[in-house]
Amino acid sequence: MEFLVSILVLGTTYALLAAGIVIVYKASRVVNFAHGELAIVGAYVFYSAGIWSGGASSSGPALLLTIVFTAVISALFGIAIYLALMRRLLGQPTFVAAMVTIGIAIILKAMIVVVWNARSVGINVGRQTLHTYTEGGRLTLIDLVTIIAGVVFFAAMFLFFHTTRLGRQFRGAAENPLLASQRQVNVNLILALAWGTAVFSASLAGVLFGSRSMLSPQGTIIGLSGLTAAMVGGLDSLRGAVLGGFLVAAATYVTARLISPALADAVPFAILLIVMCWRPWGVFGTPEELNRV
Repeated sequence: MEFLVSILVLGTTYALLAAGIVIVYKASRVVNFAHGELAIVGAYVFYSAGIWSGGASSSGPALLLTIVFTAVISALFGIAIYLALMRRLLGQPTFVAAMVTIGIAIILKAMIVVVWNARSVGINVGRQTLHTYTEGGRLTLIDLVTIIAGVVFFAAMFLFFHTTRLGRQFRGAAENPLLASQRQVNVNLILALAWGTAVFSASLAGVLFGSRSMLSPQGTIIGLSGLTAAMVGGLDSLRGAVLGGFLVAAATYVTARLISPALADAVPFAILLIVMCWRPWGVFGTPEELNRV
């Protein structure tokens, strides 16, 4: 049981990371290479806000205030990234925007060093033990919260995209932005919303990750796991993000437990290579014409 729950918790975290990458790519065809940095910065913001409000190691109104503050700041930061940088790149080759996200990643990692002095910190929220397994592991409150948060997030995304007018406009703008703009759809609003939602999901994943382990600048490596999960499942598919997240988590965890922890980080990329050879657009991704040099 502990084996399955661990995979489920880790898979949910990777799926949330992959979802943010998918949302941005689906809206703009831009791969966000700064997603891991955004996740860890969001977790550091949660940590700092918790210290200021007293909610970092407690519950009640202070913790709720910390959660709301981090969620709002994350979404606004994503919107600001689009308005300040990415909007100016509309019409440019997508690789230009991808390179800009690499620059954003470098700046964010430097910001972690400058603002938080590259300290390793822990988010002491939800570490209460709910159940102890006979094998020796334990189920904590944050494990349960992670699973619930993942279910709520993806259910909300499904309802948004399929039952709301703005969600349908988002899907239309993602499929054909020129036609959508001719139909009076505010494409800039859609893209800003995509970036805001993506950074929110990154911060959510970062906070959940930081609640189970120590936060440090090296933690930004989780962005690679999220990107791998997104590419395995399909860069334009949210259900692919879920599948990819759990595949990457299962491969990582099984390898670390049964073979060698040293190989755990390499196995997801082996899965990615296999999937790319079989379906370059991912398991649930939309088949696209691949331009080759």
